[in-house]
Amino acid sequence: MAQTRKSYKYMPEEGSPNILQTEIQQLERDLELKKRELGQKQESGEIAEVPREKEALRQVIGEKIQQTRPSRSQSALSADNQQQSSVSPSSTSEEFKSKIQELINIAFSKSISDAIKEARATGNAALIDSFHDTLVDELYNYLIERGKLKKL
Repeated sequence: MAQTRKSYKYMPEEGSPNILQTEIQQLERDLELKKRELGQKQESGEIAEVPREKEALRQVIGEKIQQTRPSRSQSALSADNQQQSSVSPSSTSEEFKSKIQELINIAFSKSISDAIKEARATGNAALIDSFHDTLVDELYNYLIERGKLKKL
């Protein structure tokens, strides 16, 4: 049977202990905390409306991306990549999409942290932004499939 999903086909089965599964569980906890935090902000009048679950997930992933700082060697690599990188939205669309898919595959086959580190190491803001958007979409669909989120 052909699989209809391409990005998380490597996702381990529930109960299979590994880094990725642990990250997904932590992500679920972080998402619950974010939703509670946003609910409190709404009650106190700081925000008018609590964002939908997908937007809350976007914020959680965005925070993880911001928290991930390239190491010293990655910073040097980043400077080199910024000068040499031919992968940008203005380069061939297929090349850009291919790099995003490569990062998504890393996220779902190794770990989300590894994919974030690799994306940040490129120093390519457009690539990081597109990766963030795509990762949120894929994780949102995965969490809906697991029954952790409800599709609106």
